[in-house]
Amino acid sequence: MERWAIYRIHYGLDFLKQSIDSVKDSVDRVFVYYSVHPWVVAPQVTYMNKIIDMPGLHEDVQSFMYKHYRAKQKVRYHKYECSTPANQFSNLYRMSVEKVGHAPRMVIFMEPDMVYHKCVPKALFEELEQRTDIPCLGTRQVELWKEHHWRIPQRDRIGPMAWHIERAPEFNTHFGTWHPNAQFASDQFHNYNFGFCLNERTMLYKHLTAIQFSAAIGDSIPSEEWYEEKWLNWTPLTEDLEISANYKHTIPKAVPYEMDPVVIEQMRKSAP
Repeated sequence: MERWAIYRIHYGLDFLKQSIDSVKDSVDRVFVYYSVHPWVVAPQVTYMNKIIDMPGLHEDVQSFMYKHYRAKQKVRYHKYECSTPANQFSNLYRMSVEKVGHAPRMVIFMEPDMVYHKCVPKALFEELEQRTDIPCLGTRQVELWKEHHWRIPQRDRIGPMAWHIERAPEFNTHFGTWHPNAQFASDQFHNYNFGFCLNERTMLYKHLTAIQFSAAIGDSIPSEEWYEEKWLNWTPLTEDLEISANYKHTIPKAVPYEMDPVVIEQMRKSAP
């Protein structure tokens, strides 16, 4: 039976190729679903006490995928628009089953800023296969900050989640890859999260879209000054780095980090 990887992406091409290349050897199929529009579409956004025009998306995911994966039969990409992240991965999985005509044995859900050491996805599938008491299994994240020499302290946040379809054929997901009642994490492996390492233009777009859609989807409201004060002009002394306005203290500061040199070289070779 097959193993699949399923991605969702609206923005964030900086690490998409490194991410796909870190998992594709461990799966039989890769599906990338991209959206042209954010979850909430509005012409303007309130930012730093001013109403400004919402910038358009400056990245072309379709062209990127065509350039790097058009000849790769294992990797497919499809346009898909939706208005909420709630249960989005479950819906994308069911769309993939309809396209192929059969279900896989297991599927791993991925975000475009999440990267594995290449040996990990296969090992994660194997661990899930052995742990017959749970329907899914994810990895804890190393959340890098600005570059691979810095990270934020370890948080209890699960990254990519692998689901065993035979054990949970009607599963649902929350805003991310998991469900609140199914948050099982392996103690053996981790993934690297580069969500705080995007280029300046994309990071600003990410921040503005979060300000725009957070209230509408029921997510934590971002601090408007976060992009400039905490991220763009960050120094090692900057404190309270969490983007959510009411939870700034949950990331006290970034700390030095030595990333696995094998993964650094893996990413260098896979860079677009």
